[in-house]
Amino acid sequence: DEWHVVAKSDRLASENARVQVTADGRYLVVARSGGRLYAFDATCYHMGAPLLHGDIEDVDGHGACITCPWHHYQISMSTGERLYQDMSRKTCTLPKKQRVHEVMEADGEVRVRLSGGGKPPSPPPDVIRPKPHEVDYEWESDRYAFKPPPPSQASQKAPRSGKVFNRAGAAGGRFPPGAFGRGSAGLHPGLVGAGVGREVGRMVADSMRGGDGKAPWAMSRGFAQPPPKAKPALAGEALAEGEELPDAPGDGEGAAR
Repeated sequence: DEWHVVAKSDRLASENARVQVTADGRYLVVARSGGRLYAFDATCYHMGAPLLHGDIEDVDGHGACITCPWHHYQISMSTGERLYQDMSRKTCTLPKKQRVHEVMEADGEVRVRLSGGGKPPSPPPDVIRPKPHEVDYEWESDRYAFKPPPPSQASQKAPRSGKVFNRAGAAGGRFPPGAFGRGSAGLHPGLVGAGVGREVGRMVADSMRGGDGKAPWAMSRGFAQPPPKAKPALAGEALAEGEELPDAPGDGEGAAR
């Protein structure tokens, strides 16, 4: 029930302002849309995309929604539901995808109350902890909640992941430099490793058959998330605690709209 101060109100005073912050070890995005503040887990539940710079739009009947920059899923910023259209073009929802949190302003500060709690204590050294993909999470974004999100940047134009994984296959299962877009240094450091392209390709194939994938950098089979680099989230803004940014991959379960 504790409220965490995550930013000064003036950082989120303008429409469409957003910051990436941490509260009790949990990575969050706080954003303003339609004059209202929203707080939600910073990493997309589906395959670990950073949501900081996702497009925000108002969807009739569902309010403000953020779009995953990798796979173009729309997620309600007030309920955490994923939006999709069925065969009749009716907009439907899937619950408990992206965890959302209470947010308020008081005394010139933005405060967040976590709905899923802070980072749990580490188990004793002699206790074997389960792999992330072996754990059932109440909300799907809980899987990534305490790991720094992959780099993100405004107006990022990453290629669709189908192209990325085709390039990986042509390179013997490894991602060639620039696989994730012009100007990138190649594969995100958390994905470097023998055979990763093939493994991720299998997850993408599964996701296209209706299953949700899991980001390799958030799993514990040797994929290490690199330390954060200090880059501003928005022009002229200071970095919030735990905030980091720049480039990523593209595509997965199918169209979100």
